[in-house]
Amino acid sequence: MIVIPTAELRGSLVYPPTSQPGTGSRSPVDPAATHRAFTALGFRHIHLHDIDADSGRDHNEALIAEIVRDSAAEVLVSGGVLAEERLDRLIDVGVGQVVFSPSDDDDDALARLAEAFPGRLILRADVEQPFGRRGVVRRGVEDMVDLATEVSLLPLGGLVVHCASSDGFPGAPLRFIEDLVEASSVPVFCRTEAGSIGELRALEHLGIAATVLGSSLFNGRLDAQAVAHHFDA
Repeated sequence: MIVIPTAELRGSLVYPPTSQPGTGSRSPVDPAATHRAFTALGFRHIHLHDIDADSGRDHNEALIAEIVRDSAAEVLVSGGVLAEERLDRLIDVGVGQVVFSPSDDDDDALARLAEAFPGRLILRADVEQPFGRRGVVRRGVEDMVDLATEVSLLPLGGLVVHCASSDGFPGAPLRFIEDLVEASSVPVFCRTEAGSIGELRALEHLGIAATVLGSSLFNGRLDAQAVAHHFDA
């Protein structure tokens, strides 16, 4: 299993992530120093969550390009509406993969983008994410398994799901993740927090290909060096 650190982009600055949005103020961190530190520990992938793109205010593409240029790690980007022009720009500056949520009922568009960017798109498979027919919202964990089956023929780079964790990080119960892994023809990524190497080992045992971590690697709850040592970071 790969472990991937997360940083958040907002207002052309990099912030350490938080497990609960809106919980106190955070100070920006130096992007070059932060990502050099992670790569020095052995992390070979980094996830950048563009908060501004999610809100529709702006895109931090110049900052993303700067981080990609200065980082030895492969960069994954999430946030914002999926569009071919934006994908082109992100891929052109060296982004490895882009995480996206299906936002409308145009399954043909999803298929076209997956074919145009084989292996580059990671589909969010969260509960309560819209997908497929207009007005249909997937609310059950079983629907996530159905989604994995529906997109099994598309050349996606993976599915990512927010997983519940022992510290209250919301998401799908872990007992259902194994079903999702079995149903998926592509790697399954888990976005969560963890308080121990044991929790990460449990995800690995379920067949998760990559765990995307946030605040637990910044606040010292997890020893980043130990995580990089124990997993194929």
